[in-house]
Amino acid sequence: MRALRGWKLPVLLVAILLVAFAAYALWQVMRTSTDLASAADDARSLQQAVESGDDAAAERALDSLRANAGAAADRTDGPLWSVLTWTPVLGDDLDGVRTVSAVLDDLATSGIEPLVETSRQLNSLRPVDGRVDLDVVAGLQEPVATGRDAFATASSDLDEHDPGGFVGVLGDKYREVATEVDRAARLLDSADRAVQVMPTMLGADGPRNYLLVFQNNAEVRAGGGLPGLAALVTTNDGAIDLSRQVPGNSFGELDEPVLPLTEAEDDIWDEQLGTFFLDANFTPDFPRSAELWQARWEQEYESVDGVIAVDPVTLSYVLGAIGPVEVEGDPTLTEENAVDELLHQVYLRYEDPADQDAYFQAAASTIFDRVASGGGDARQVITALSRGTNEGRLKVHSFDESEQAVLTGTRIAGELKDDPGGADPQLGVYLNDTTGAKMSYFLRHEVHVTANSCTSDGVQRLSGRAYLLSDAPADAASLPTYITGGGNFGVEPGGQLVTINIVGPVGGEFDNMTYNDEPLLTSPIIDLDGRPVLTAVTLLEPGQTYDLKWTVTTGEGQTGDVAVDSTAGVEPGTASSTARSAC
Repeated sequence: MRALRGWKLPVLLVAILLVAFAAYALWQVMRTSTDLASAADDARSLQQAVESGDDAAAERALDSLRANAGAAADRTDGPLWSVLTWTPVLGDDLDGVRTVSAVLDDLATSGIEPLVETSRQLNSLRPVDGRVDLDVVAGLQEPVATGRDAFATASSDLDEHDPGGFVGVLGDKYREVATEVDRAARLLDSADRAVQVMPTMLGADGPRNYLLVFQNNAEVRAGGGLPGLAALVTTNDGAIDLSRQVPGNSFGELDEPVLPLTEAEDDIWDEQLGTFFLDANFTPDFPRSAELWQARWEQEYESVDGVIAVDPVTLSYVLGAIGPVEVEGDPTLTEENAVDELLHQVYLRYEDPADQDAYFQAAASTIFDRVASGGGDARQVITALSRGTNEGRLKVHSFDESEQAVLTGTRIAGELKDDPGGADPQLGVYLNDTTGAKMSYFLRHEVHVTANSCTSDGVQRLSGRAYLLSDAPADAASLPTYITGGGNFGVEPGGQLVTINIVGPVGGEFDNMTYNDEPLLTSPIIDLDGRPVLTAVTLLEPGQTYDLKWTVTTGEGQTGDVAVDSTAGVEPGTASSTARSAC
């Protein structure tokens, strides 16, 4: 009995110590969880304050973020937490928590502050008398680069962990943080590139000419919409001016393409891609559209150094930043009504296309003049333009090779990827109107892609679905001929004929295609610079839907997440997305 009593006390003491250690460890985990949740709230408050221009609120949110992120980092950086990361089941999870804590602490102390300070300077970018201060632009380059580097490092650190094995909701929360940090890193990368090229593009080294193309989503094109209006924008030492404006249809049809087309381009889009100014964006590859537009413009007018494309949905976002504008003799344009007025009501109000063109020119000039004169909060204008860019509605191409090298790879460049060595596959679903009308105002579409499997060679198998709907009223046939096409191109009034191009990943292969769950017969699949292109055509009557499904493989070694690109429509938002890798 004495021997039994002899070992009971040490065992009891060890048990007490283990319980105490477990309780203390649990308390530390709970406190860390609370700190991280508070830090997440601080980050959201900071973002809202920066976007609204409330500098005092931004400073308070940043101070609180530093405190909460710092507390979490200190708690997870000690020996206790290191011991916890070796525990069964929860060890990887707690190691992930440590990484998140360190990342947030680093961003709060070194990455976010220069960006907050930069946001305070953004109103200095507001044009004064039509001129942007290039010194202000130059002053933004260093803090933006610092923020870009900090978020790029944070994104890389988070990518070192696979949250797939994390317990409970921790995996979802980890992915949420990683996704937001990665999104911020990509936005800052784009912002860094923008401030690099802005000085020269704004004429720091001499006058520049740019072709500004307004795309009309009511007649959908793969690149956005029919180029209904083209204008010349000149820049010189920061001064910006909008001068010549001409309707897109004024260019007429050429006997031969303005530039030689490849065999694949001719097979997919016919020679209209090069013979009609209005059809140069049948291709979703914006650099190619820009080349075709440049060549046609220069046949008639002066040389241009780049091309910028924008649509009415982006203009509605800009109106939200600068406020309503008056267009003489027509309803005031606001953020809420701009899309409807510019893409539909104008055709109900004016029967003569010349009157429609005059209205478009007046609206474009009025909005441009308001922005160029410094109207609105510069931060909100930049946010509006960024939103348009992220949705694939605002695109820029420079014919200066050094400038374009900086833009390449960003959302604003609007490129089709053709690099066979890239790890991140791209798949695109693009729409072209074949009605010769403005019925795309009633076109709605969604695109969904899922990565289902991954082979040892890094080939992913993807399943996709494109869902189209005609939201036209039942009596659409009674709409004006300019909207319905009047049957001039073989489509009865009220219907809309839509061509769908699905551009698979580099080196990919399509199979198993269905239309409304029935086997689909399509034209031959065309190789476009190493990417397979599947083309389908559908006639949509009012209220009718079209459900296209397919499977496709990626090329070898394409193990990254899948970038899913799609044509921007008349509704705010985007049909583009990212499908998580199956590898």
